[in-house]
Amino acid sequence: MIEFYKPTIKRRDMDSVLQTLVNEKIGPGERSRAFVQSFCEYTKTTTASAYRTYPDCLKAALQFCGVTEGSKVVVSPLSPSIYNSVIKSLGAKPVLVDLDKETMCPKAELILESGAEVLLLYESLGIIPVYYDSEEQEAKRYDFGQVKVIEDISESIGSSANDSLFAGSFGDIVVCSLEEDCAISAAGGAILATRAQDCTTALRGKRPSKYLRLPDMNAALALVQLTNIDEYCSKRREMLSMYQSSLNKTSHTQFTVKLLDFVSNAFSFGVFLDSKPDDIIAFAKKKDIPVKKAFEDCLLKEYEADPFEKLPVAASYYYRTVKFPIYPFLKASDVDLIAKIVAHLP
Repeated sequence: MIEFYKPTIKRRDMDSVLQTLVNEKIGPGERSRAFVQSFCEYTKTTTASAYRTYPDCLKAALQFCGVTEGSKVVVSPLSPSIYNSVIKSLGAKPVLVDLDKETMCPKAELILESGAEVLLLYESLGIIPVYYDSEEQEAKRYDFGQVKVIEDISESIGSSANDSLFAGSFGDIVVCSLEEDCAISAAGGAILATRAQDCTTALRGKRPSKYLRLPDMNAALALVQLTNIDEYCSKRREMLSMYQSSLNKTSHTQFTVKLLDFVSNAFSFGVFLDSKPDDIIAFAKKKDIPVKKAFEDCLLKEYEADPFEKLPVAASYYYRTVKFPIYPFLKASDVDLIAKIVAHLP
């Protein structure tokens, strides 16, 4: 059976980690600093810090944005469930607001109504907050108002709409998880970066302790992954093109930004169904193709009320979106098989 996901770790990646071990420098050091610098160059940010864990990174980002006890933090209902515990660890309150259908990001008017000062924006399945301006006939950034934006590009790094609209260009602070199933994998950890002047000053004045910084072993792996991210995105886009052509033969639609200028990093292939997800999962399983619900571990999972009352758009995506395998290590024969299955989805 085809594996649902396999991190893109090649021999050169392993050699980089091995060299770090040979040099007997496995704690935070030179490789970690090199990765931080490369990440800043790629995201066009000014300064960054790499953390040993994703929750520590998220917590630091919230603190740099002034989140304290009693603060409200707006989040998409489709954000990872870890957001809930991290926000509450600061005594703050996560506020779930419904999504804009065009951008699939929290609605600006609902953010304003919430009274929150910070938006923790998770860019699910490679999307970024852009829309098409019909008057100027070009892609524009979605306006979230006056809130400070922490942009989480764990799944979107590499996506863009033009030279100035790309994953990492929308937030006052940018965070990126480096877990096994993220676009950049370092077997764990995360990185926080910023270009905002006030956040830059704060970040440079308060670096994480050695107990929180990303070790060189992980950083060595992350650095090679980041160096080759454009190559990996290109390979995934070839697969994505095949999947999209197959999906066009069905009544289902892709979970993506519907914008001609949008170039996805193709990290994931999400499909918004007009049938039951369980039926699709069972259908694909008969052909040994693993299909998963796209948002099985999101904040809506623990939502106690009926989500369709206050969060109808997000709830619809939560219950009816699935995702298919798409990663560089997939064999050409496997890609062909998956494409055929997509074309015949019931």
